[in-house]
Amino acid sequence: MFTAEQDTIIVMAHFRSGTRNPDGTWSYSLQSCIDQFNEYFPEANFAYDAFRQRKLVLVNRFLNKNCICKGKPTGRPTVLTAPVVEDIRNRMEQSPNKSVAKLSAATGLSVGTCHKALKKNLSMTPYKVTVYQELRARDFLQRV
Repeated sequence: MFTAEQDTIIVMAHFRSGTRNPDGTWSYSLQSCIDQFNEYFPEANFAYDAFRQRKLVLVNRFLNKNCICKGKPTGRPTVLTAPVVEDIRNRMEQSPNKSVAKLSAATGLSVGTCHKALKKNLSMTPYKVTVYQELRARDFLQRV
């Protein structure tokens, strides 16, 4: 609902609206924050509760991370840890002609995960040679 530029203005307006109390604590005015926001974005249409909630989220994020960016989502953890990749490397060194399907069965990982480990982590090409054409003497004579 709010753009990145609007998020920045919300946080700036929040800290500008702060006043220091005699006991040393700070208090912030939501109405002052809304008024400052409306000066920058007079055409913006938002609900009071949505603005209040967004301000709370952004200020907490800023206080915790020193940044209002959302951050990287955690996502699903990778299966290809260093020990797993090393295990795949050892298995391929022992039998380099092993197919990816057999490697998958031996390691307990999926075929796609084994293929990804071989290609990206180990820089191997996990393809079987299906046709091998040997060059003979007459082939060299036919070359242009």
